[in-house]
Amino acid sequence: MKRNGKWIALAGALALCLILTGCYVAPDDTNNAGTTNEGNNLPFLTLQPTATVTMTPDTVVVETPATNQGQQIFPSQPTATPTPQSGSNAGWNDWNGGGNGATPTPVPTGGTIVFNNNTPVPGAENTIQVITGSPTVAVPTTPAPATPSPTPQSMRLGFQGESVRTVQRRLKELGYYNGAIDGDFGEATDKAVRAFQKANGLSADGKVGEMTLKKLNDKNAKTAKQAGVNADGTKVTAKPTTKVTNTPKPTATPNLQKDYYLRLGSSGKKVETLQRRLIELGWLGGKVTGEFDGATEAAVRAFQEKTKGLWTDGIAGPDTLRALYSSNAARSKSPAATNSAETLEFGSEGAAVTKLQKRLKDLGYLAGTADGKFGVATEAAVIAFQKNNNLTADGKAGVATQSKLYSSNANKASGNAADINKNSGGRDTKDIASTGYETLEFGSEGEAVKKLQNRLEKLGYAPGYTDGKFGTNTEAAVMAFQANNNLTVDGKAGPATQRKLYGTSAKGMSYNTLRPDDRGEAVRNLQYTLYELGYYDGRIDGIYGQTTSDAVRSFQIENKLTPVDGIAGKNTLNRLYSSDAIPATQAGDQYDTVYPGATGAVVVEIQECLVDYGFLDAVTGNYDDNTTAAVKAFQAANGLKQDGICGSETLKVLFGY
Repeated sequence: MKRNGKWIALAGALALCLILTGCYVAPDDTNNAGTTNEGNNLPFLTLQPTATVTMTPDTVVVETPATNQGQQIFPSQPTATPTPQSGSNAGWNDWNGGGNGATPTPVPTGGTIVFNNNTPVPGAENTIQVITGSPTVAVPTTPAPATPSPTPQSMRLGFQGESVRTVQRRLKELGYYNGAIDGDFGEATDKAVRAFQKANGLSADGKVGEMTLKKLNDKNAKTAKQAGVNADGTKVTAKPTTKVTNTPKPTATPNLQKDYYLRLGSSGKKVETLQRRLIELGWLGGKVTGEFDGATEAAVRAFQEKTKGLWTDGIAGPDTLRALYSSNAARSKSPAATNSAETLEFGSEGAAVTKLQKRLKDLGYLAGTADGKFGVATEAAVIAFQKNNNLTADGKAGVATQSKLYSSNANKASGNAADINKNSGGRDTKDIASTGYETLEFGSEGEAVKKLQNRLEKLGYAPGYTDGKFGTNTEAAVMAFQANNNLTVDGKAGPATQRKLYGTSAKGMSYNTLRPDDRGEAVRNLQYTLYELGYYDGRIDGIYGQTTSDAVRSFQIENKLTPVDGIAGKNTLNRLYSSDAIPATQAGDQYDTVYPGATGAVVVEIQECLVDYGFLDAVTGNYDDNTTAAVKAFQAANGLKQDGICGSETLKVLFGY
């Protein structure tokens, strides 16, 4: 019996060990990011319990039904509301569907507290296990009402919001999207996403999930251009390698019913037509410039010499023009002159200089050898030639000088070439200035001033009206030119300034964009010019404030510049400082009516104003139903006819007039 009792006790102890061993179940390792939801790997917050439940064995009632032996019962997981985060981690992963852009920290979703001699085991919050002499059952605590965890979703067709807008903006940067940044995940966005995914080795499903967002945010993401696709996803078609040569159209005959004269210094469309005809007939080489220069004059002279009954004066008057545009106009096998000749001056070298020296020798202006080096003797010879042929005596062989030099009517030297070279006095710029350029300053008038103004305007230095009167605007333009070309800034167009101004190395004006809050002399000049044109009535203080911005906006509207944003960019400044700028006194107060259904820049300007005034949420460039409703609301608020159409009266109020 004792032996049997020992075996029974041993069997009981073994059974108890087996029971105790089988009563513990490891916590569920839940990942609510979702591994079964394809494409839903966005970085969502992991939800955690709202509170930790602590219980003692004394408060637990243990029931031991036979059907539950060795099992644990887990309650539903309480739901916590995730708190969105912001800061440096916000970006491509900042999606309104549930993520917050931060790297989520895994939070345990459940566990078990095992009581052994009244000692809790950390790591489990919602269940307890009590060891008794009978089979053990896990007893759940009373949980909070269960709330299902949100199911993460990828951005896809039909989604809307700021995150969609961010994705659209990035796709546009990469060249895959050319639609509006409107936050609406439509077909165009879907097509752009698929094109991006395909080009970057992703599954082209049109869904913006974790992998797609990661690739979008990658600085090495392949652009549409690199992938060889257009913004609509179609492949770029290679351009034909063969060059197609079009047969040039003959120059159209201008209206010659009214007599007019084109001569040295003339410019404009009529000069362009004249040059095009001279080039077509072979009298002029180079390109159409619209400037009646020495080369054009030489070409006209050569044509006149070959045409019976014309006076050879280099002026394209009525008789010359009729002969020039006739069907039997004389032609030339080689140009009499070219308007694209390189300016040769002191220090130049090469074959062109050698040719120049040989011609000067033939005409008796240069002694010695033609060595291809433009030195003191060559410069003196050029000056002597220019003086003797009524040209600006600056010692530079530019277009006018070379055209005259190689023409058949170039005047030969009246003196000895050796004397010309000997008496040159070296590179005496004062002598050159006194015979070549007259100093022009405030108060000067005449053709020389007009020529100066035209040249300043061509280089972008806004002299105001090119009327031949040297006023404050011309003086300011001269000073700007001098400052930009490292000359003495005195506002006087002396010899040194004019030599630089009319030379090939003259630097034109380059404007930097000016915007609100900018300060300085450039802003002061902007304000002064706007004041002169009648758009600005504030203080000329060099501070780009709201009044300046409003004036710029008004100028842009009247001069049909886009965008109308109140920022003085390159196009705005170029027009502002040109003679084509429309002053406020000449601006009309009538606007073209814009109807629902319209698209383009004008709609963008209307929508931007409506957004600024709080009547519209987004700018799309399409005059849609939302825009129509916003216009009606704006009209109602301003006592206008509520028809949703942007007529003249509505636009005047909307644009601030």
